[in-house]
Amino acid sequence: MNDREKFLFDLNGFLVLENVLTCDEVTAANDAIAHHADLITNREPGLSQDAEKLKGGEGRGEFQQNPLTFEHPWCDPFRRMFTHPRVIDVFNEVLGPGFRLDHGPGLIRMHHGTEGHRLHGGMTFDPSQYHRFSHGQMQAGLCVAAWQLTHVHHGDGGFACIPGSHKANYRPAMEVLRLEQDWGCVHQVVAGAGSVVFFNEALVHGTLPWIPKDRERHSILFKFSPGYLSWGTPHLECPIADPTPEEEVLYQPPRRPGRTELQGSDA
Repeated sequence: MNDREKFLFDLNGFLVLENVLTCDEVTAANDAIAHHADLITNREPGLSQDAEKLKGGEGRGEFQQNPLTFEHPWCDPFRRMFTHPRVIDVFNEVLGPGFRLDHGPGLIRMHHGTEGHRLHGGMTFDPSQYHRFSHGQMQAGLCVAAWQLTHVHHGDGGFACIPGSHKANYRPAMEVLRLEQDWGCVHQVVAGAGSVVFFNEALVHGTLPWIPKDRERHSILFKFSPGYLSWGTPHLECPIADPTPEEEVLYQPPRRPGRTELQGSDA
């Protein structure tokens, strides 16, 4: 990470990196999603928790199989995202060398009118989700790399958050989390197809209903933790049939620092 990226992630609790995937890589990922449409099912509505401005006609679509385990070549776009040099670079800095896949990857597919997800996170003590700065180093718990496979413009909906709330000392009112009151702090994140949105799960965040009728929202989320920590149940083994050494390392269970480290980019 360069100084600008470190500053913005520490300040806001999220960071958008544009054009990380090429147009061909975005197309390949969307083609793989279309090819496996039969593995996508919609959640029962409920993530909006009946908040009027978050309600929608249906729940979001999710894969019922880990896309890293699709047959070749359909798994390839997702495996590229999993160990992408920019992901390694960012999380080596934020989570520390030896970070691990906590859970995911998962698909979020949203049609016009798909419900949102009430804002949540960062409001109660959770030793697996945190942000701090100590000894000249940013330190965080559970964090997300959310790959955007369709354009998200102002007013489209999708990922939203309260920037800086990963360090907040006061809870926002429930009316703010339900979008019933506007305190001017909720921010919908704009990101182009091929971008990746990194965010700290300690950040107050959620999802706005999807507005566009001309395109679906496709986002692939990988959730990572520091190497010594687990938010979810640790993986028993890497499910990929022909894993690379990098993939096997990321599937290892929690352990103390000093394990095999991955090398990121020089950007």
